[in-house]
Amino acid sequence: MAARFKSPDLTSALLPIMVTERGVLAMLVIAQLLATLLAFAPMSVGSAWERLGLISLFIHLVSTTSLAVVYGLKTQLSKLSSHSEILIILAIFQTNTLILSLLSQHYIAGQIDWTIATQHCVLGLGMQLFFIYLMSIYAERVETIKTLSKVELDALHARIRPHFLNNSLNTIAELTHVDPQAAEQATLNLARLSQAAMRTQQLTTLEDEINLSKQYLAIEAWRFGDKFEVIWQIDSYNLASQVPVLSIQPLLENAVNYGVEPSGNKSQIKVFILDSAEQIVIKITNPINHHDCSSHSGQGIALSNIKARIELHFGNSASLQTTIEQDKFVAELRIPTGAKA
Repeated sequence: MAARFKSPDLTSALLPIMVTERGVLAMLVIAQLLATLLAFAPMSVGSAWERLGLISLFIHLVSTTSLAVVYGLKTQLSKLSSHSEILIILAIFQTNTLILSLLSQHYIAGQIDWTIATQHCVLGLGMQLFFIYLMSIYAERVETIKTLSKVELDALHARIRPHFLNNSLNTIAELTHVDPQAAEQATLNLARLSQAAMRTQQLTTLEDEINLSKQYLAIEAWRFGDKFEVIWQIDSYNLASQVPVLSIQPLLENAVNYGVEPSGNKSQIKVFILDSAEQIVIKITNPINHHDCSSHSGQGIALSNIKARIELHFGNSASLQTTIEQDKFVAELRIPTGAKA
């Protein structure tokens, strides 16, 4: 058992898992399994089904009340060392087993047999150790999944590089001759975007992501001039909610690359941000250029990257869908409003 708790991260994750729905269910299953084995054991006296009912009642009463005590003390237990935490949890279960064993004997038989109480404690200790062992395996699995997810997330994060870097540098070079102040501002905007691409913090507020996206669009506005306009409609009251860094900006970059750049006419990009059923809906539309579809594979890569990152952060509670509506390409990103820093 000691080898199971050699990782401080693992033991720190053990207690929270024990008092979750999964931990309670595991305890109830183990308790019922033990009750069934004892009730139908050979050499037992009386009806097996009566024994099953009484033993199940006793074991489940011990299990649930002990878990309730552990849950009530979880704040204090979490401050202890890993081994002290495990020992105190075992002591709580054992004390509860002894007390309930003595009480049940007193009210059912009218007398106390310490041999029976000792047997109850020994059997309870075996069940408790098995329960903690299973929870430690599950905690280790959870930590492994978290580690793998972080590695995958870091890999995806490392692939995020502004594709417009070369064009932005050319734009800045041209602006230095005609508008030095605009060139300075464009350089600052590009620096902020580059910092976001390399940021180790994987989440940012929706408000910050909007501001970052506007800085990107400012660079493209210097590049394309009056060739496009962006209409923002922000009706969200959850601007402090968390979104992945560079989640909106790549969608706008796709809109510029595949809706504005190939077009010979002035194009319009619309951005709608609103609240809907405990989610933030970010909807971006841009015109479709039917004469230049050869380079849309890059758009698919960017969209796949965003989908993978929001799935790692939020699971199934977030989504990214794309559709075509009346010659408009529509990207709709949904993020849960409860995602806070």
